[in-house]
Amino acid sequence: MGNQIDNHDFVKEQYKNDDNLNARINLHSFNINKIDWNTWFFEKMNIPENSSILELGCGNGLLWKKNEQAIKETLNITLSDFSEGMLQSAKQNLKNEKIKYQVIDIQDIPYENESFDIIIARHMLYHVPDIDKALSEVKRVLKRGGKFYVSTNGKEHMQELERLVKDYDKNIEYDLQKFPNKFGIENGEKFLKKYFSKVLLEEFNGQIVVDKLEPVVSYIMSSTNFRRKMLDEHKLDNFYKYIETEINKVGAFRINTKAGMFIASSP
Repeated sequence: MGNQIDNHDFVKEQYKNDDNLNARINLHSFNINKIDWNTWFFEKMNIPENSSILELGCGNGLLWKKNEQAIKETLNITLSDFSEGMLQSAKQNLKNEKIKYQVIDIQDIPYENESFDIIIARHMLYHVPDIDKALSEVKRVLKRGGKFYVSTNGKEHMQELERLVKDYDKNIEYDLQKFPNKFGIENGEKFLKKYFSKVLLEEFNGQIVVDKLEPVVSYIMSSTNFRRKMLDEHKLDNFYKYIETEINKVGAFRINTKAGMFIASSP
């Protein structure tokens, strides 16, 4: 299949609904960080009253679901995603009738210049075919003095999981570094500084400690390419046994996480 992380058809298939996303969220729920990622991200934004907000690639709306009690009545929020299925999941998860929903491709945002005070893009820019075109669009619709909050992973993110798969079968394509290689903590500032006057990085590192088989297997199986390799029931059964053996060796599997948020300011 090759490296297709920014292929529209691949992304549509991967995120046609929130099943794969939920599998990933479930494994991250075992992170021993004292603060939840979505809570941390929301608090870092420190959103002013009366802000107009656009989230691009909102997924199932978990950022807003986790912080429902903190959403101010004065906010004008539009949640968007490339996937209609994801937007439907977001609508079902959120009960705030003031929130608007729209299918949007970040490379062609259907709004006038300087329409939003805040724009959010979480863990999605590495799926975009033309990052420069996307950032040019974000800058165009962001008001002067506005903030762009964009998150991604670092190259060290969950490398224990990648090694686990490679030790099982070195021929299986399971490369987690392809995401930060395209747009990550290490190179994101380079992209953003072409369009924004000030760029700040806030890091969020942690560790997943999981002693259960299912969350680990489900996370790995959420990769479309990997799942295709495992369609044979015999292969899948062997993989379950392998993961179970690895967890039993140490009692719990430990996975280091390295993520972060860029805060980019419009001049």
